[in-house]
Amino acid sequence: MAHETKFFSLDGGLDRISPAIRTPAGNLIEVENYLPIQRGYQRIPGFERCDGRPAPSKASYWVLRFDAATAAIAQGDIVAGGTSAATAEALIGAVVASGSYGGGDAAGYLVLFNLNGTFQDNEALRVSGVTKCFADGVAANRGADNDSDNTTWLRAAIEATRSDIGSLSGSGPIRGVWVYNGIRYAFRDNAGATAGQMFKSTTSGWASVSLGYTLDFTLGSAAFAEGQTVTGGTSGATATVKRVIVTSGAWGTADAAGYLVVHSPSGTFQAAETITSASGSAKASGAQAAITLPPGGRYDFVNHNFYGSSDRFRLYGCNGVGTAFEWDGTTFTPIRTGMTTDQPNHIAVHRNHLFLAFPGGSLQFSSLGEPCQWSVLTGAGEIGIGEEITGFIPDYAGSLIVYGRNKVCQLSGTGADDFVLAVITSDSGAVEWTAQKIAQPLHLDDLGVRRLSTTAAFGDFGMGGVSDMVQPWLDAKRKAGVTATGSMRVRSQNHYRLFFSDGSGLAIYLGGKVPRCGLFNLGKVVRCACSGEDASGNEVLLFGSDDGFVYEMEAGTSFDGSEVSAFARLAFNHMGSPSFNKRFHKAVLEVDAASGTRLGMTAEYAYGDSGISGTLREFDVRGGGGFWSEANWDAFLWSSPTEGTAVCELRGSGNNISITVVSQATYEDPHIFHGITFTYSRRGLR
Repeated sequence: MAHETKFFSLDGGLDRISPAIRTPAGNLIEVENYLPIQRGYQRIPGFERCDGRPAPSKASYWVLRFDAATAAIAQGDIVAGGTSAATAEALIGAVVASGSYGGGDAAGYLVLFNLNGTFQDNEALRVSGVTKCFADGVAANRGADNDSDNTTWLRAAIEATRSDIGSLSGSGPIRGVWVYNGIRYAFRDNAGATAGQMFKSTTSGWASVSLGYTLDFTLGSAAFAEGQTVTGGTSGATATVKRVIVTSGAWGTADAAGYLVVHSPSGTFQAAETITSASGSAKASGAQAAITLPPGGRYDFVNHNFYGSSDRFRLYGCNGVGTAFEWDGTTFTPIRTGMTTDQPNHIAVHRNHLFLAFPGGSLQFSSLGEPCQWSVLTGAGEIGIGEEITGFIPDYAGSLIVYGRNKVCQLSGTGADDFVLAVITSDSGAVEWTAQKIAQPLHLDDLGVRRLSTTAAFGDFGMGGVSDMVQPWLDAKRKAGVTATGSMRVRSQNHYRLFFSDGSGLAIYLGGKVPRCGLFNLGKVVRCACSGEDASGNEVLLFGSDDGFVYEMEAGTSFDGSEVSAFARLAFNHMGSPSFNKRFHKAVLEVDAASGTRLGMTAEYAYGDSGISGTLREFDVRGGGGFWSEANWDAFLWSSPTEGTAVCELRGSGNNISITVVSQATYEDPHIFHGITFTYSRRGLR
């Protein structure tokens, strides 16, 4: 019989509901750690721990030759240049090629990583101030003279860099992660679980943030100004004013009351003493009190500028166990709303009001443009939604979307005088921590992932499902007691990602005409997650887990040093003729991959008929090429094709075929496969 060939695009996502005979050829029937993207299916990118120090995925090594050595440099030693002051860490012990240390003429090379600065030829190389040898030339980046050493040293540099990155000190899971002004922040309980701690990323790792003090006052007759020194008239105590919050009264009527946020106190302020600054005057209500965070809770955040000046862009947060707060990079300001139990659990900004959700379904908003003012006299207010609030989506179609567990509401209007709350639906509600906006609001409820969209119909909004193709998977999770622990939007991939309490996850690609789904398993439970931007505007995806580490997603090639195992099983494909038996000869998978990527492929026939033997092949993908005028040197292999192919010879028969692609790798870049061509010949009717 004549051979026939057919090509199929691979891009439909996971399909758990279509009958086998009707499942499109490009869809998947099983998958783990392959995600749908615009071009096809991508093996999930890696994630790696982060703390502000160099990322493992950015690690490299340098080879620096030396001579006139009198003593060895050991692995882990910090090598400093006597003239340049450059520093680096020894990745391995010094390798001597000639001479001896005893003779003072040992020569060889160092393999270094974490290089800072530029070593100079002939300068002394010192460890802890002691000269060990002299540089013989300059350090060469990835200067191995063979592929084996290059691979070994590069991977060693990656893992050594990883081991330098630390967890947050304390106990329990990470309770919040966020990005503000390009800096990563994280929260975790202290070692005794008696208080919460705030950390920021630095070039030296996670650094604990000092929260400062509050100094309450009454009978204020003249306003304090930020930056001034406040002094106690009786105690003589002093402190620097960082924030001035008036909660009642006014300076003009000499009855202003509120609190100062102060830093660097000296001495102890006393109750009822007069406190003054260059411009301010009031009565202290007592001694200054250290600002603390209660243990527990889970943090919710938003960044916003409520004021006209460009330098007043600030972070706002809450945690469900203490007051909301404001952070400007140096000053932490508690936000006191006046509630008896002042413990909001969700936060949003809408129409230049700060919105907070309180237990019991209480939706409260600050005064216009004043996130720390919560008096009805200045425009603050409260609205009840009738059930516990589980999340917000602000500024959608001019409204604030307010989610309850079994209700979705719309808050319209511009302020206290015309805010109106309307119920969009009482048939759907959001599981807490699952609401995100990717063009349109999405959330998880008992019927799956739902999308809220504007419509011309009455009520202005409509609700549609986006996870129908994987609903059996979601139903099985719910029946097993597996709960959603968080969600994330990934703008670079048009993904909505859901994380579950067993470490598994669901990714939904929303960039096409219909949603496409994929499944993943990170091997870690995501306890909190966020998407933000670094100082250059690049997307940053973070999550915190039970082990006290903060991880960055879409970074590196591994799961923080562990192998990534992935597979994708294509739908059974009958080539348009389900009644005919066929002899399958070859499958050619179209792959975008770095040269040397290793994949496995298996084939099953006739819906997996146990009486028909399958095929297993393992091979290297030949790819990673480029065009002479469109790529940089070292970016690809000139002798490789621009499009990789993985060819699997087949020896099976049946009326249909299903191919499974398998990948297991730690140091391979993610690959994408997007098409497959089958060669087969027809046999008789089945």
